[in-house]
Amino acid sequence: MTDATLSGREDRSASDHDRRRAARRWWWSLQPLLPDGRPNLHADRGALARLRRASTPLDALDEAAVFALHRALGYGQARAEETLPLVAVAAAVLAHVRDHDPTAKPARAVGRASLADHTFETAALSPLRLKRLLQAREPEDLLRQMRRLVALARGRLDVGALAVLILDWGEEVRGPLLRSRFAYDYHAGAGDPPGFTTPPTA
Repeated sequence: MTDATLSGREDRSASDHDRRRAARRWWWSLQPLLPDGRPNLHADRGALARLRRASTPLDALDEAAVFALHRALGYGQARAEETLPLVAVAAAVLAHVRDHDPTAKPARAVGRASLADHTFETAALSPLRLKRLLQAREPEDLLRQMRRLVALARGRLDVGALAVLILDWGEEVRGPLLRSRFAYDYHAGAGDPPGFTTPPTA
């Protein structure tokens, strides 16, 4: 591994960390309660309600909160025509998250609990819906599929992880790797202990 490769990975990791943190801070800024349970005097319930009602990313672009998230994520004027639609999707999806739970990673939250679950009865997201999500590329479709994921997770997810997932979902280089990892985690690929053997079917 070259120093350049290592440096690039470190930069990407730092970038992801910063984006997750920025998304969490943005989400908390709109919530009626702060993380410590105190009332949030600057909460914008109106923006939350309007983002929840937005039926397309274009609808969400009416909200100043979307542009606040765009700036917080480090995006500027350059390539705004590419970055803004995805940020609008992220904002409109995150508005539906009711509880931030750092342990509730998106794929695991809606996937099957164990490799032993052959019929996916423990998966909140059905295999068919997983396929639709994995095929989503256009912002409008991604908005629909990600909102369904949040609903199936009962509104309890890791806000930062969900934001980065949405922002990079259709990205040319990272997107395929991200979607593959999502499918792996959904199928409980790492969910069973070493030495686990799937019992034979009847």
